Amino acid sequence: MGKVCAVIVTYNRLEMLKECIDALLNQTYSLDGILIINNNSTDGTKEYLDVLVKENKKVQALHLNENIGGAGGFHIGVKEAYEQGYDWIWIMDDDAEPDVDCLKNLMDFVCCNKDIGFVAPLIVNKYSNKIQNYHHKKINRTLTKDIPISLELINSQKAIELDANAFVGPLISKKAVKAVGFPREDFFIWLDDTEYTYRIKQQMSSYLITNAIIYHKDGISPNDTVKNFWKVCYGLRNRSLWINSELRGVNLFVGNSLLILEFIRCFLRVMLKTKWKHNRFLGLKYLMRTLFYSYRRISGRFIDPAEYLSNFR
Repeated sequence: MGKVCAVIVTYNRLEMLKECIDALLNQTYSLDGILIINNNSTDGTKEYLDVLVKENKKVQALHLNENIGGAGGFHIGVKEAYEQGYDWIWIMDDDAEPDVDCLKNLMDFVCCNKDIGFVAPLIVNKYSNKIQNYHHKKINRTLTKDIPISLELINSQKAIELDANAFVGPLISKKAVKAVGFPREDFFIWLDDTEYTYRIKQQMSSYLITNAIIYHKDGISPNDTVKNFWKVCYGLRNRSLWINSELRGVNLFVGNSLLILEFIRCFLRVMLKTKWKHNRFLGLKYLMRTLFYSYRRISGRFIDPAEYLSNFR
């Protein structure tokens, strides 16, 4: 069935990272390797990993000299695991905690099916126990809308075809990596998972496996959309890069038109919503920067999260 390596990207969440690693080491289907990409953490992660690597031969750690975002971390992690010759690469952030049988159930499926690009476990919020079906997606033809797999379908089928999936536990085949390359490091954060898994789906079969469970520790309340607006800006810029690199003809025109409408909606929200009353200038400043980078097709890091948050009121 082949060798399996788990790839974790981590940044300043040491306690979650420990829980993630413990869950990986206790899988009923034994992993052949665990590779942790440390995105220049400052909370003791490096020291903890240096000890763990000495204690456990399965564990490797790459310590980066700067935070290159989740996208950069996954690019390096997938590339490294692929070059080391692993047959399957199981990727996740540090806030993921796979159920003890998660990998076994994924591998049971792939051993009975050919031409698999990736299989994804069902993502369940660790705190509320609710299924996060919005992470399992169909994508429309203009790449402007992510359509969640319905809960009804999830509750009635064991394997469901996907167009894309979050980087919360997808198991990716070596053949898929050979066919499509690595995740886009130039996205920095957001949409890198959707773009990469969609790219795989264009070449090979991809499924959600509903009896494989992975828990996601990303809180029980909605994210503060104003405080995290810098991430929304990355999402808009990255979708623009994706649309303009992937599409042609009518779909390209429609995709860009719909993206302009999304920029207008964001502008109106910043201008009119009460929650923006103390940060309207900040929001407009970063939205205009995003518009410039999007339509000049400039990739890479273009917003410093610390800079945004330092000006946030």
